[in-house]
Amino acid sequence: MTAIKFESNDLDELERVFDLWNDTAYLEEFFNANQADLKYYNLTIDEAIEYTIEEANLLSEKLFDSLHNNPITLEILFKNLDNNEVRIISLAKQKARRRWLRLYAIRIDDNIYLITGGAIKLTRTMEERPHTAEELSKLERCKQFLQQNGVYDLDSFKELMNE
Repeated sequence: MTAIKFESNDLDELERVFDLWNDTAYLEEFFNANQADLKYYNLTIDEAIEYTIEEANLLSEKLFDSLHNNPITLEILFKNLDNNEVRIISLAKQKARRRWLRLYAIRIDDNIYLITGGAIKLTRTMEERPHTAEELSKLERCKQFLQQNGVYDLDSFKELMNE
């Protein structure tokens, strides 16, 4: 597993989202801005902040465990982005989820994922809110970039990374 680093940020996307999910000031601002969506969960902003930090830590532990102890669990952790899609296609858009936290990735090959971002998803679809729609856009841009550069498996991905 690796994560993309966009020129506009000093951190790669995996570091960026976990930093945000552990930043109480960011989370307070986020939940204040999304109070209408949060009402569905019947939580106060303070409870949502605490809950998010706990869930982020649990998701981080799952990722760490799968990377260092049991790589096959990445295949269990990541699922197709579209819940109605059952087969895995080349460069499939994937998500790992822990409650309302989402990590988004492109599946390069068995147990090989390129993290493209992450979000707190409080709504049914990604298109409903700008922050999740942006994550959907990043997924598509990354997939197109990989396709345009002939990436279709681990070897072609390694070749691209070494260029």
